[in-house]
Amino acid sequence: MIPVFDKLSVVIPIGPNDSAWHPLLKDLTVLGANIEIILAACQPPPENFNFPDQVTWLDAPQGRAKQLNAGAAQVSRPVVWFLHADTRITAGVPEVLASYMQSNEVNLGYFKLKFANDGPGQTQLNAWAANMRSRYFGLPFGDQGFILHKSLLESLKGFDETVIVGEDLDFVVRVKAKGIPLQALPVALISSARRYQQQGWLTTTLRHVWLTWRLTQQAKRRLVVSL
Repeated sequence: MIPVFDKLSVVIPIGPNDSAWHPLLKDLTVLGANIEIILAACQPPPENFNFPDQVTWLDAPQGRAKQLNAGAAQVSRPVVWFLHADTRITAGVPEVLASYMQSNEVNLGYFKLKFANDGPGQTQLNAWAANMRSRYFGLPFGDQGFILHKSLLESLKGFDETVIVGEDLDFVVRVKAKGIPLQALPVALISSARRYQQQGWLTTTLRHVWLTWRLTQQAKRRLVVSL
């Protein structure tokens, strides 16, 4: 087991009636028993669920930014890794994660995106586009697993809780405005594609493109006003 993981806290926001975190919790066992995992939930914990000792179920106010901040406020380790509840870990993640932590770089790390096989096949195009957007425009999303030092997170004052949708883009815009580099990590996290299946691939794709542009512009305007 890699000793550096005893410096890692994982924060996972849990939405109402969300059970997608169950497989993720099992995936994280590959990192060993010394990591800290905080489930920032806006619902009661499931009855008769046997949580490992390193897992904390935190009662947090509803809203992703609020849940992320509530979880981050409870971490006791120097490095914080934010994961969506429907994320799955791929085989190369532990080694890359350990390398990132050992480097002590002051930046915002993020992983490549890959979609699970629970949606339309075209979502692989969406994953490719997301990875190109991250690489060439410096705009990774939260489902790419933001990781950074707690001191950097505190200097940025966490996520903006007034942002109801797009708190991840707002955060990235503020990171870049402070001259903090982004670091692309060379392995993928897997995210669920169920939304594309439920809402239609084309409709969901066009909505995401529009929201990405609009929310990024809004984040930039908020940044100008705050300066």
